[in-house]
Amino acid sequence: MRKVRVAVIGNPNVGKSTLFNALTGAKQYIGNWPGVTVEKKEGERIWRGIKIRFVDLPGSYGLGAASIDEKIARDYILLEKPDYVIDIIDASNLERNLYLTLDLLEMGVKVIISLNMIDIAASKGIRINHEKLSELLGVPVVPTIAIREKGIDKLCDVVVNAVNGDVIFKPFKIKYPKEVEEAIQELSSIIADIDSKLPSRWIALKLLTGDEDIKRKISEYKDGALIIARAEELAEKIRSIYGEDVEIVIAEARYQLIGKIVEKVISVGAKPEIDVSDLIDRVVTHRILGLPIFISILWAMFLFTFNVAQPLVDLIDIAFSQAAEYVHATLDSSNPMLASLIADGILTGFGSILVFVPNIFFLFLAMAFLEDVGYMARAAFNMDRVMKKMGLHGKSVIPLILGMGCNVPAIMSTRTIESEEDRLVTILINPLIPCSARLPIFIMLAAIFFGRYASVAVLSMYLLGFLLAIMIALMLRKLFFRGKVFPFVMELPPYRMPSWKTISIHVWNRGSKFLKKAGWIIFSVSIVLWFLAYMPPEAEFGGSESWLAQLGKLFEPVFLPLGYNWQIAVALIFGFLAKEIMIDAFAILMGDNYETVLAGMLTPFQAYALMAFVLVYVPCMATLAVIKTETGSWKWTIFTVTYELILAYVLAFFITFIGSLIW
Repeated sequence: MRKVRVAVIGNPNVGKSTLFNALTGAKQYIGNWPGVTVEKKEGERIWRGIKIRFVDLPGSYGLGAASIDEKIARDYILLEKPDYVIDIIDASNLERNLYLTLDLLEMGVKVIISLNMIDIAASKGIRINHEKLSELLGVPVVPTIAIREKGIDKLCDVVVNAVNGDVIFKPFKIKYPKEVEEAIQELSSIIADIDSKLPSRWIALKLLTGDEDIKRKISEYKDGALIIARAEELAEKIRSIYGEDVEIVIAEARYQLIGKIVEKVISVGAKPEIDVSDLIDRVVTHRILGLPIFISILWAMFLFTFNVAQPLVDLIDIAFSQAAEYVHATLDSSNPMLASLIADGILTGFGSILVFVPNIFFLFLAMAFLEDVGYMARAAFNMDRVMKKMGLHGKSVIPLILGMGCNVPAIMSTRTIESEEDRLVTILINPLIPCSARLPIFIMLAAIFFGRYASVAVLSMYLLGFLLAIMIALMLRKLFFRGKVFPFVMELPPYRMPSWKTISIHVWNRGSKFLKKAGWIIFSVSIVLWFLAYMPPEAEFGGSESWLAQLGKLFEPVFLPLGYNWQIAVALIFGFLAKEIMIDAFAILMGDNYETVLAGMLTPFQAYALMAFVLVYVPCMATLAVIKTETGSWKWTIFTVTYELILAYVLAFFITFIGSLIW
């Protein structure tokens, strides 16, 4: 079977994820890009006898290297040389999107344009002659509505036709001002001589604009230093003639061409008198109302997570409880150790965590829905107003919101922040955002101690996490990072009907990661917890004479001021490996009625203080590992552990103290 590689690229918010999901369906593979901790998605589709492997490149406005995302996209196209590149364009923002298209065409790649969201463009009175656009650019243009999977088959047809030689890709060249054109021709001829495989004209443009990454690549060639020096001379000559940097001169020439193209292909009809999207934004991004609406939506999300998941939670809980009872009844007399391992270690211990899987999946469902309809970008916009007053970069908002799912990819996503100081601050405060691993603990404690107000208690943890993150960011800015905070420019995507296919893929990708972690890390630690609770054999399982109890009693004095005994100490210690293991520890030490035991052990204030402690204290091992990788420093990793431990203890002690005065 013939194979072909197709890269998928586009500006942020053009429906790239939706189109990629439509192209590949469930046949996706997720890993990391070589050498970097940024997620890489690939997928396949067999179409008309050809296996098409699609590679989802990070969203980019151009092929510069301002962020790791742009660098990844550019390096993949430049070095890996995919057979074709599908460039997704938002039909309602053609002028802005065409800049990336021209960059791709000047690189000499075979571009296939997906003219996406033509329905949204039509609703704004915009009509695009895609055949004329194809003629002007010399590449195929396919109108698509990715969310409805319209045009997807046609897009695959174009790829197959191109493979079969039935599509012509015409050479594309932008005519720049005379002095710039002369400089490009001089440099490109030299570059072509040293390596005929390089896109010489595009490399020449990047050298003239002073692209550091391209300069490093050229410096590796013989006489590379001379070529770079000549490029700098030519750039200085152009700067002296035009009074502006070469980059600005080139950008102006491109936008002039884009303007001419847009003028020829777009016809604007009557716009709707009322723009519903604008009306909604006037409310949800309002200076005063925006933040309360965001908090209300979070609360509704947790109500949904609680109420809809509860029947499934109860069913799973009953199933594990009955299975444990059956194992004890069947094996206790013949093999008590095996009975204890299966019933107490696996079904009661490990099962106590699996009980909360529906909550995790419904949380991811709610987040994916809000993201797909376009609200998450508005949430970031609302948070930016608060955060920039605290010296936190606006781009930090996205990693913090992503942290509600998992802190690991959230910290990875800071690679898009250009300023190193802003990136470090964002990394150091991200573990304060409660991830999905903490959610089961919050749900368990809130359900036991706060009843009908459980969702409010859980919501308060998320608000507290954001508040602490902002406060710590302000402190870090005052003490260590006093540089300028760069302004944040954010594009709000249009509201759209959610694609349930896209949402289901997102939920499964995120949820399956939790299941894999549960399958390996949590299950393994469950066995270790069971063994420590079972040994020595003559001691009561999980009793005060067990090895697990001895470990807990070693740390108990540290936690006694907070009102926590050795059992809670054990849960917190093992929670360092993965926060969900705390529930596992409670179930093993206290049995399947651990909720009742905890209810008699703690006051509501002590329980709330425990929730706050779990919110703040040391991140899990995976998060610490990615902090070390992203900062490249043990110093900042140790700093994170230290400040979070101190903050967690002080916060929990304060809540407990206030509670002792009231309760």
